[in-house]
Amino acid sequence: MIRRIRSFLLPLLLLVSLASCADQRMRNAFSESEEIHLMVGGDIPLSYDPNTCQLAFSRDLREFRVHTDNMSDFYVLTLSAVPVSVGQRVSGSLTWTTHDEVLTRKNITLETVRLEGDKIWLWSNSARIGLVVSTLE
Repeated sequence: MIRRIRSFLLPLLLLVSLASCADQRMRNAFSESEEIHLMVGGDIPLSYDPNTCQLAFSRDLREFRVHTDNMSDFYVLTLSAVPVSVGQRVSGSLTWTTHDEVLTRKNITLETVRLEGDKIWLWSNSARIGLVVSTLE
């Protein structure tokens, strides 16, 4: 019986550790990027281009918006607080477009992984979502 448990447990632990390493690599790659964008599970549905996109930020609403000029692609992030320090965790809701639908994640917990100038890098381990937003200040 113990042998059976060990034979099952070892592969399971190996899979968990491999997934953890992949998630850490994804987070590291995200936090090293410089551009304002949204990353979902390794895909980037929208990256800010100043020639074709617009940014908006409301400190009162704690809301960040990135969208194309014609609003066909966008992401909107509303947070419980505007992060001010690395490591700070905030909750929020995110709505974004894909090629064929509009998706929403509510009550997502995001960790501030980098702050630089007016940019904030936010990452959710559980959702594998990363966002770079700007306070435009």
